Amino acid sequence: MERRKFVLSLGALAGGSAAVGTGAFSSVGASRDVTIDVAGDASAYLGIQPHDGPNGQYADTTSSDALALDFSGSNSNIGDGIAGGEGVNANALTTFANVFTVENQGTQDVDLTVTPLAFIETDGAPFPTSLLLVAIVPAALSITLGPGESQDYHVVALSLESDGEPDVSLQDEMQITAEEA
Repeated sequence: MERRKFVLSLGALAGGSAAVGTGAFSSVGASRDVTIDVAGDASAYLGIQPHDGPNGQYADTTSSDALALDFSGSNSNIGDGIAGGEGVNANALTTFANVFTVENQGTQDVDLTVTPLAFIETDGAPFPTSLLLVAIVPAALSITLGPGESQDYHVVALSLESDGEPDVSLQDEMQITAEEA
């Protein structure tokens, strides 16, 4: 008789634990705090800002706090008169070292890409008389940034004008992308 009680007790224990002891659940509702701030380009996790050298004045932030490159006469950072040029020279190669910087202000390594790296503009004639070629040049070819590391960018402009008169200008966009390395 004792043996029978033991077997019945063991069966009841096993059946009860199968019903409640699996650890499974049907649903959970839990409230948690979430805090996310939107920051301007310079202070975001991918910091994009004018270089702190003199050519950083050709990079500026727009009214929406985004980086913009401005090598035109309307750039208020470069002054006016003798100190305020209005563009690159015709029939010349002009280089601007250290115009802007991209810094990884996040917590993991990222692969950094800027596209396109080259822009071309012509006067639109079937046989163009004006050509403007602009290249965005990274300071290093392999661009993986660890936390706290940064990459400087330079700008090179080549202007070819058959009559010596500037007949072309460039307005375009570049895309800066960082993905987990």
